[in-house]
Amino acid sequence: MNMLFLNMKVRRTHLVSDSLDELTRKRADLKKKLKVTFVGEAGLDMGGLTKEWFLLLIRQIFHPDYGMFTYHKDSHCHWFSSFKCDNYSEFRLVGILMGLAVYNSITLDIRFPPCCYKKLLSPPIVPSDQNTPVGICSVTTDDLSQIMPELAHGLSELLSYEGNVEEDFYSTFQVFQEEFGIIKSYNLKPGGEKIPVTNQNRKEYVQLYIDFLLNKSIYKQFAAFYYGFHSVCASNALMLLRPEEVEILVCGSPELDMHALQRSTQYDGYAKTDSTIRYFWDVVLGFPLDLQKKLLHFTTGSDRVPVGGMADLNFKISKNETSTNWLPVAHTCFNQLCLPPYKSKKDLKQKLIIGISNSEGFGLE
Repeated sequence: MNMLFLNMKVRRTHLVSDSLDELTRKRADLKKKLKVTFVGEAGLDMGGLTKEWFLLLIRQIFHPDYGMFTYHKDSHCHWFSSFKCDNYSEFRLVGILMGLAVYNSITLDIRFPPCCYKKLLSPPIVPSDQNTPVGICSVTTDDLSQIMPELAHGLSELLSYEGNVEEDFYSTFQVFQEEFGIIKSYNLKPGGEKIPVTNQNRKEYVQLYIDFLLNKSIYKQFAAFYYGFHSVCASNALMLLRPEEVEILVCGSPELDMHALQRSTQYDGYAKTDSTIRYFWDVVLGFPLDLQKKLLHFTTGSDRVPVGGMADLNFKISKNETSTNWLPVAHTCFNQLCLPPYKSKKDLKQKLIIGISNSEGFGLE
């Protein structure tokens, strides 16, 4: 049976390095069904451990202290760190993770800008010649504004400035970046430190600056990420997809339709007309968006909706024959919510909010 699966055995204390080693050794098995085992734990992976593996890896890799990605508060998204390093294999791991998520129909909580998916399809088919550049696409101020809106606004102001650009801005074809506390300079073109930015060449300056930020300065990082993703998802079908469609494949849709979820929900031990179920939907439909997302995350492991919509979640509410003093329980493996038979809407709402607001990890009793 093991031959049918991509079996991952990882230690929680060495999550990234173990995952990287396993995926490297089992490169030929990437297109098999994924099963995850945490060393020293008795949990059988029915889907929940795989979801937790993705969740913990993404959380660790995207943490600011890890240094691989930079979080931009203005745009609420991550972008590749331009810091130079000796080994870009961990960026390849992130690409493989994204590919595995698509291949195993798991939505990831990753906040990349649309520009990332445009680069991921440049080109949509991995070139046979290893020397052919990958992940390079034409970029504009619109692309930059999705990541660094303030900088994009500043460059737009430069383009429309009516005064003397050379005298008032005193800039050259050179950019400066801080790397580990050291300011480094990079020429946007040969001899750039001696070429002033003028009214005549400012369009070229802006284009080279954006190209440097979104393409050249992160080329090795993104190329590793590109090859990682396509090692799992290489397909001619990618030629038919737009960047925004690839984003939905990876992250799901952020649009929640709780009425659609209500219509497609299955029940075990309850009927849809039971008072507890009626209380539940009255409460959930009245929740603000952030609590609705917490409920979805609590029961499925992700707060986003798969490509096929709410019906594809196969959401189930089961009757939990326990004391009504207990909180609701979720089985993320099966997208299942176990609900005690609460006697009042007030009691259900209170217990549900406590449950969905204080849940982390995947535990075994």
